[in-house]
Amino acid sequence: MPGGLPDHPGMHAIRVLLGDGHRSFVEALAMRLDVEPGLRVVAAVVQPEDAVRAVQAQPVDVAVLAVNSDVTGFLSVGPHLMASCPDIALVGVTGQDDPALLARAVRAGFRGWVPKDVGLGALLDVLPAVCRGETCIPPLLLTGLLRALLEGDAEQRAAELPFTSLTTREQQVLRAMSSGASRQEIAVQLGISPNTVRTHMQSILTKLGVHTSLAAVTLARRAGIS
Repeated sequence: MPGGLPDHPGMHAIRVLLGDGHRSFVEALAMRLDVEPGLRVVAAVVQPEDAVRAVQAQPVDVAVLAVNSDVTGFLSVGPHLMASCPDIALVGVTGQDDPALLARAVRAGFRGWVPKDVGLGALLDVLPAVCRGETCIPPLLLTGLLRALLEGDAEQRAAELPFTSLTTREQQVLRAMSSGASRQEIAVQLGISPNTVRTHMQSILTKLGVHTSLAAVTLARRAGIS
């Protein structure tokens, strides 16, 4: 991808997007990074949706984003940034020492992870490294990360297990249920009668061990089936 510290005058500086909910912090960091040779801050935002708009509006090599456990924070827009700019490198900056949070970030596409208390020098080292395609995670966090990833995979497999007993048609009905379709709408979508839809729905509830359509849909969404 484009980026990396320039080796000669013809190469552009690393274009950096900064995202943090604290305006004073993100603006101060932007001023500090912008004076570094080989770096250029192209945007500094305080809202996750503004990060997506910034990437859509201009080329960005690295997005440095504040990451915490807030499900609506900058971690949530990682996949959207990568969809808009597939070559972008995502770096998380966090004050939380949480392997589960790091595992979520890795699954969301983050390649760099910088604790807030380590100083600016660590971030300056990470930026060119992730532009070269490297993954930069502090060694002390690797054991916890691996454990969290393995536990998450095991939980995902356990969540998916009941759904392996569903027939192809039952899976289609369940996906339509998850989208909010009514019994009549499902019948039209699948070209079957409403009574047949009801039969499939009853079978789905029995196989999943639940008593309501809402419970079945909740399980499906937890297992990533929608």
